[in-house]
This record gives sequence, C-alpha cells and structure tokens, in this order.
Amino acid sequence: MSGFKKWPTHQKIILPILVVLGFGMLVNETQIREPKPVNLLVSNPEIVDGDTFRIDGRRYRLIGMDAPDSDRNGDVLKTAAGLYLEELVRQNGPMDCTSTFLDKPLAAEGICRQNRSSWGRMNLSCRFRSNGASVGATMVRHGYAVDFRQHSGLAYAALMKDAAREARGLWGVDYRAMRQLAIERGRLPESCEK
Repeated sequence: MSGFKKWPTHQKIILPILVVLGFGMLVNETQIREPKPVNLLVSNPEIVDGDTFRIDGRRYRLIGMDAPDSDRNGDVLKTAAGLYLEELVRQNGPMDCTSTFLDKPLAAEGICRQNRSSWGRMNLSCRFRSNGASVGATMVRHGYAVDFRQHSGLAYAALMKDAAREARGLWGVDYRAMRQLAIERGRLPESCEK
C-alpha cells in the first residue's frame, strides 16, 4: 500500500469529537432560528381596537385577521370592532395566547408571513379558555374583521364570505368599506406570491 499511512491514535479520537461538536453547533443554530413560542394567559386586556389589545403598556395584535382601522364614517367601524372584541372578552373571560398561529390547520394555502411582531406589536393567536373558541375566527365569523391572507393562509376566508353574504356585524353597517378591506387583505405581496 504505497502512500497510505496509518492515522496516529490521537487523530482517531479527535475526528469523532470534531464531528460531534460540528453537529452540536448545527443543532444550536437551528434552535436559534426557530425560537420557542411565546405563551400568555391574558385575563384583563385593555382593548385598543378590533385586533389589538394592551397588557401592562405592551401592545399585542391578533394574527390571521384584520379589523378596520379607519373608515370614511369617522372611525365608526374601528370603534365598533373594538367594542365587539371588548364584549367577547368580557363574556368569555381569559384567553390563552401564543405566538404560533393556532388556526393553521384551517389554512387553504401556505402562510406567507409568520412574523412574531408587526407594527410594533407582538403577534398572537388566542383562544378563549372557557370554550376553546378562536378569537380571530370569532371576530371574522361575526363580521367584525376580515381574513388577512398573508398571515392566515385563508384560514378564515369561508367564515368571512358567510359573514358578508349574511351581512353580519360590520358587513351590515358598511358593506363597501368591509369589502374594500377584504380585497386589500386578500392580496399577497409580491414577496409572497408563488
């Protein structure tokens, strides 16, 4: 066997150690890229509007849906959506919230944006502890918010269409404004399109 040398004993030990260390670094890097979900019990939030609440001065956004922010009627829709969310929380009690989108199994397509925060607010998906109902799905089903496609993968689209057809909630107040919001939130940014 010309040109072949036997590895010294110390090199036989070092190679497996280096392989194990390299694998460990790879696993650590993967864990850093995918942080653990944030989980919160939300008992008495201050409702800011139909998709935002505050706890101890920190703002949180309900992910997967969007409630009106402003409208041509002097923020009537925004106020009504906020009051409806406030009433839902009053009636159903505490919410279990997480940074993982809980209604992902309802999605009809891949979810483009899964950011943990947007517009200075942490994104959360919440369920009422009393009955397990999704807060986002409830807001959309009752007509106080629309499906936000890039964050939901169309998880709430069928609920939104039913609410619009039956003129539930804000769809019965200003159909045109809700339709415009639904169209805007149904579009995917170019970075999301396939």
